[in-house]
Amino acid sequence: MSDKISCPLCAGASLSLITNKLRFNRSADVYRCLSCGLTFLDQESFKFPAGFYEKEYHQTYLTHVEPAALDPNAYFEKMRRSTKVWADKFSTLLTGNETVLDIGCSTGHFMDLIKAKAGKIYGSELSAKEVEFCRDKLNFDVSSEPLEKRFAPGTFDYITLIYVLEHIAEPQGFLKKIKGFLKPKGKLVILVPNIQDALMSFYDIPEFSAFYYCIEHLFYYSQDTIKLLFDKAGLSGAVEVLQEYPITNHLNWAYRRAPSDTLASRKGLPDVSLKENTDHAGWEVFWEEFNARYREFLRRNGCGDRLWCVVG
Repeated sequence: MSDKISCPLCAGASLSLITNKLRFNRSADVYRCLSCGLTFLDQESFKFPAGFYEKEYHQTYLTHVEPAALDPNAYFEKMRRSTKVWADKFSTLLTGNETVLDIGCSTGHFMDLIKAKAGKIYGSELSAKEVEFCRDKLNFDVSSEPLEKRFAPGTFDYITLIYVLEHIAEPQGFLKKIKGFLKPKGKLVILVPNIQDALMSFYDIPEFSAFYYCIEHLFYYSQDTIKLLFDKAGLSGAVEVLQEYPITNHLNWAYRRAPSDTLASRKGLPDVSLKENTDHAGWEVFWEEFNARYREFLRRNGCGDRLWCVVG
């Protein structure tokens, strides 16, 4: 229990310390609020290295699990493939005339996937190396400058935050600020990890817990806590619980006790070689059907690894 800090979402003082051991042997205190259920990292219990997001996150820190992050070209290609499912989902909301801002756009992979469906698209990114890549290689209008220096209020039909909100230190104030850049009927489209991930809430795999908590993720939202955050920020809309990773990724964690490469973890097929004369197509169909049943099983048990939110 802690009597020194309070929940940043509901201000509750009844907290449970979950762990102080984070990924890559880092140390910081992770708490769960016993009043509203929010899981969060105590931001007073650690310090980011100077220029972490501007110079270090994708250039050094992330390379522990994603060596391709050192090379923007390689990272762009990899992330373009891994985020396609979310770009396709977002594209169903577009008619071709919308003005879109992607906050935390990294190498522009998400922007590149939706550019043919949007009218105008802009990006905001802290990493100097990735801003340069987006501008020089992809010809996107991307900058690290504050939004108020670039855009007038009421500019955008959609503002997207794909795996960004969990990094934001003061999410309520941040959401109130960026919603001012939306048109009257504009929407924020937000994708974040869900603390009700089966690898956290269903399986007992200590190695995953040690990997899951990390210094760059300051908040670990559930469907209930992110709805509470939206309510406090004056936002409302739909919050979907989805399962991105296939059963093969979960089996990998159960047996190998270690993460897989970004693309391999989403493959959907076991890492097993088949002989040439076997039924490869039938094998793929089997695992597709198995994954569909597995996702339904997780849904019935209240699990899912992603929260997809469309609010305004």
